[in-house]
Amino acid sequence: MERTAGKPTQDGTGESSPKASRIARWRPSLSRWVPIMAVACFLAWSFVAIRPDFSWDDSEPEILNLAWRLANGETIYRGIEEPPFAFAPYPPLYFAATAAMLKFTGLSYLPAKLLSFLAALSIGWALACLSRQWHGTRKPGLWAACLLFLIPAFLYNSVRCQAPILAVAFSVWSLVFFLRNRRIDTLCISPLLAVLAFYTKQTQIALPLAMIVYLALKNRRWLFPYAAVLAAGGLIPFLWLQHITHGYFYNNTVELAQLAYKAWLIIPIFLHHAGPLIIFLALALSICLRRFKAGTWEAVDWYLVCVSGLTFFALGRVGAHGQYVLELLVAALLFLLRTTGLPAIRGREALVSIQILILLLYAPLFVAVEEGWWDMSANRAAGRIYSLIQESPGPVLAQQNSFPLFSRGGIHIQLFHFTGLARAGLWDQNRLVREIDARTFGCVVTEFPFEEPVRSDNAIERFTPEMIQALRRNYRRIETAFPYYFYMRAP
Repeated sequence: MERTAGKPTQDGTGESSPKASRIARWRPSLSRWVPIMAVACFLAWSFVAIRPDFSWDDSEPEILNLAWRLANGETIYRGIEEPPFAFAPYPPLYFAATAAMLKFTGLSYLPAKLLSFLAALSIGWALACLSRQWHGTRKPGLWAACLLFLIPAFLYNSVRCQAPILAVAFSVWSLVFFLRNRRIDTLCISPLLAVLAFYTKQTQIALPLAMIVYLALKNRRWLFPYAAVLAAGGLIPFLWLQHITHGYFYNNTVELAQLAYKAWLIIPIFLHHAGPLIIFLALALSICLRRFKAGTWEAVDWYLVCVSGLTFFALGRVGAHGQYVLELLVAALLFLLRTTGLPAIRGREALVSIQILILLLYAPLFVAVEEGWWDMSANRAAGRIYSLIQESPGPVLAQQNSFPLFSRGGIHIQLFHFTGLARAGLWDQNRLVREIDARTFGCVVTEFPFEEPVRSDNAIERFTPEMIQALRRNYRRIETAFPYYFYMRAP
């Protein structure tokens, strides 16, 4: 009897070992578990990550603080010479959308997290629409969307108060309209959606770059109209924003947003955040390479190439996190959706089974152990810290800026950004050191005991040695509510 496992596959390979055949037979059963586990993990993660007045993620309160200022008619693109030491490192779209909702709800994380969740759902719906266009059915795309929620980097950002997932959603929908191959969709709606992605996150350029390369090679008649709409759509808002912010828009989003770069961080950050999808990533890139060699490439091939290159380069930035690989994860699944029969890949069923099994096992462990243990401890400690802050008059200096934001209505300093600027010589940290020495702050909240030797990379990225010395001179620990340390002025 002929062995079907050894037949050539779509990408010209095959599997024939008995062990591979046995593993391959797991694939249908494992695939059926993906939607169930995706819903379960998302509900569990929402329980960990969603609170109206607190976040253990230290970038979320800084984003919400800027949206809240915008909702109250204040500027978010400003100079950094005077307190509060806060500036907007992203273009305004996510801030503006969140601010519009905050006008109705008041200060809360819920509108921002809802916006990110809707963006995540829209990415899933885009996959379903492309699946129907390519295969005549939405089911493979919906399955791929469920798989996304089992990838920790995507799950983490699906309810995060941050701009990148909305930017990725705009890019994916830009591709959807581009592939419809109609003038109004390809040459007007698609580039305008790419502009919206850029004005959500300024590094969101992989999609338009890929489409320009594709048109230059395949359809030069449409290259100029596409590029013209893209350029006009990008330049007009830029000039307007520069005018109304007196030049601070470019200063904040480009000059001040340039963080330190460390190339040796690329591999560990890639493995941590993109590693859970490593088999599908490798399959996607190998199939893409073969398609380029065979001359059968399409627009999606260029999209995967551009996203891969830009992602890998960006991972060297200090502070790179899961949001840096979001577009790569989506692009890889989108590419496999186009070129294979997801959730099956002929001749690679064993690898598909292993990949699905990795995510089915890792996603709940990520929620419960890798993130959940520390995060739930922070959630429980937050109430106690808030009560101590209420008893302490004056401004609050906190590593976790939810505390000053929800107790004082705003934050005094974005520690990660301004410590980076101080080290780069772009901001005089003596302003903050003098405030600490003057005991301006009624209390200080950190995630490390600063009276002890500092070993945490997280702390080093947010406090210079001079800041820590000033804190040691002027503040004494009053209470510990793990993972937070609460300090008041020394006697």
